[in-house]
Amino acid sequence: MDSQLTGLIKSAAFNLGADLVGIANIERFANAPLEMSPQGLLPQARTVIVCAVHHPDGCIEIGGREHPQKMGPYAVQGLMNTHLDHISYEMSRVVEDLGYLAIPIAASNIWRYRNYKGLDAVFAPDMSHIYAAVAAGLTELGYHGISMSPEFGPRNRFVSIVTTAPLDATPLQPGNTLCDHCNQCVKHCLSGALSEEVDGTVDLVIEDR
Repeated sequence: MDSQLTGLIKSAAFNLGADLVGIANIERFANAPLEMSPQGLLPQARTVIVCAVHHPDGCIEIGGREHPQKMGPYAVQGLMNTHLDHISYEMSRVVEDLGYLAIPIAASNIWRYRNYKGLDAVFAPDMSHIYAAVAAGLTELGYHGISMSPEFGPRNRFVSIVTTAPLDATPLQPGNTLCDHCNQCVKHCLSGALSEEVDGTVDLVIEDR
């Protein structure tokens, strides 16, 4: 892998406005279903670049208080997605200018309302940014299924760039350090999603974690 190239890529992402940048090697997606994996999009992919921006705290504190579907200032995420899409597009240009292939994945990925590529799931994105952020060492998954970073907790939004560039992988988070299963997310979920829809838990295995 190329440390100098990795430094150039990360610097470019930060200069474009990313708050967090991580790299996942393709081996970390070994357990992902091919139809929803980076290697399913680009078979020769070697790494995935994941960029995050911090969701403004005030918007989350106020949004959804009256009703879970009344977003109010939480709707700023639309602007955040546009910003992330700009980052991913410009990053793909940087990577290709350096001589490698790159596929920018939209920040708010395409959710399919019918079965896709033989998948049983009715909601099947090309690739999950939430899981990619874990594989890139930026986050851990909480009980609520949200990707949590040490810097911002669950208040992040992500975008990913699949590439053939040989970049150094960011170390994974230790695991089970950012969520203590306090169940406050269950107690305070206004839509009842966690209390009415969750049935057990699933382990996500990446490398030796």
